[in-house]
Amino acid sequence: MAEPRFSVSQITTFHQTFEQDLATYREAGAEGIGVWEFKLGDDDADTVARLKESGLKATTCIPGTLSIFPVPFPGPTDPEERTQGLCDAIQRFAPFEPEVILCLTGHPGEGADPVESRRIVVEGLRRCAKVAAEHGLTLGLEPLHRKVYGHWSMIGTIPETIDLMDEIDEPNVKLLYDVYHLWDTDDVLEHTVKNGSRISSSVHICDWRDPTRNDFDRALPGDGIIDLPAIFGALEAGDAIEWVDLEIFSDDGSFSDQDFDDSLWKQDPVDVCRRGKAGFQKAWAARKAPS
Repeated sequence: MAEPRFSVSQITTFHQTFEQDLATYREAGAEGIGVWEFKLGDDDADTVARLKESGLKATTCIPGTLSIFPVPFPGPTDPEERTQGLCDAIQRFAPFEPEVILCLTGHPGEGADPVESRRIVVEGLRRCAKVAAEHGLTLGLEPLHRKVYGHWSMIGTIPETIDLMDEIDEPNVKLLYDVYHLWDTDDVLEHTVKNGSRISSSVHICDWRDPTRNDFDRALPGDGIIDLPAIFGALEAGDAIEWVDLEIFSDDGSFSDQDFDDSLWKQDPVDVCRRGKAGFQKAWAARKAPS
């Protein structure tokens, strides 16, 4: 398999504008951009035109309201209102022609009826998937790390996500694979290979800092403890990877009261993206076929 194409998710350069991101990613050698809705301005047609002019491809798009139940970000709490917000975001992203639009289940809260909560999520995501299908788009359902983000999601492993996808039963719903969330789940390599056809074409990459200082403290590929060569080997064996999208949260006080002196958000954006690409390429070159 050829080396996957490299993209940068806009959260990686959190403090930049959309226009600055386009210039930064091109200079850093990226071919794609993971678009976050909060970075879009008022004129989407102009933004789409600037994206096409840049030559970058929209990879993983992140809606402002991205889940059926709430997550700890500002936004509505009502599942119906949230579902409509996600549907609206899907339609807004359609002109960008992304590889995939990310979605989450969210979390119904402690004490909620699990059967009813699952029904709400299945029906909500099914509705969103149908809207995406109208535009020929893929919806990427992302499991979140069960310990760090257990209060954000109802799913945290590949098998749990596949089971939920089967209930949604829409062909354009894929698993949005993020190495940060899945790397230490049980039998992750086996599940990755087995379910390769169910994984979206754009994969989120980063590394796991050890020790991790808070929920927004990711490292660049190669600077943490994830066995990226093993994961890339499994993704390749499952024929499940076309793009890698560098997604870095690195708190500088923007997401908590912790302001890390070595935050990647404080460093030169072009250099951060170049180092991220170099770390990915080194790990990809060292990829290992699963046993």
